Amino acid sequence: MIATIGGSEIDPDNHLPDLTGFVSKELPHPTAHGSFGTVWKCTYIASNRQGLKLAVKSLKISVASDDSRAKLTLTQRLLGDFHARRQLHHENLLPLLGFSHEFGLLPAMVSPWVHNGSLTTYLERHFTELTIEQKLRILRQVAAAISYLHSKGVVHGDLTANNILIDSDRNAHVADHGILTMCSELSGTSYIRSNVRWAAPELIEVPENEESLIPRPASDIYSFGCIMLQVMTGRRPYADVQRDHEVIALILKGKKPTRPSSPHDADYFWDLIEKCWGDTGRRPSAVDVLNRIR
Repeated sequence: MIATIGGSEIDPDNHLPDLTGFVSKELPHPTAHGSFGTVWKCTYIASNRQGLKLAVKSLKISVASDDSRAKLTLTQRLLGDFHARRQLHHENLLPLLGFSHEFGLLPAMVSPWVHNGSLTTYLERHFTELTIEQKLRILRQVAAAISYLHSKGVVHGDLTANNILIDSDRNAHVADHGILTMCSELSGTSYIRSNVRWAAPELIEVPENEESLIPRPASDIYSFGCIMLQVMTGRRPYADVQRDHEVIALILKGKKPTRPSSPHDADYFWDLIEKCWGDTGRRPSAVDVLNRIR
């Protein structure tokens, strides 16, 4: 069950609250680090929902502490993006509850803390006890969230099992949609990220122009195929390859993750996985994927 602030996930006016002063760190160090963010486990200390667990992500975007003009420009852009994110309402998207100015030079994103952590962590702990129905439920929920994003003209851009979160009721919630694109644009860096095991080849190959590096809906579909493989096998893509640079070399050679010899339910879905990994223009849409899983 996703926790809320103010009685509902999204208030009637879609107001994005400033939670500065109402969020307290539980630990002196972050609980997770990513390509473009650091996550802190926090507690909401306002009287109406005191003790509510929150996740605060401070984004890694370079800005000099004495450059007030650049800081103001980035702050305005971030808050604009946060407000746009607030307008996206789907039960399998992690909601944005507000922002805080206490986690660095730029505003940080405040979301509910999700009890079971990432899908990668959840599979490591519980894979052997999951039924095929439970695996299908997770995949259906992720596909539904991606289908919704695409219907709104939003590309996730960094879809991995690390930013799919599993709550205490075993429901999946997709997080970090659009963050890779936003942070890349704001910091002037490449779209290539550390999560290469789930990345579509077109985002890694040497581009003809910068436009070809921008994540597209088809890029999310490729990543979903990797997530499907992980849910069905309990192992990350290219699980037998230790280093990410070796994974990149395989991707550049056109090598896909190998077909699993077991369990049998993974074989059942191999046809859909291969379709998701097809050439960019031949991959199914998110709606097609969702209908197939249903």
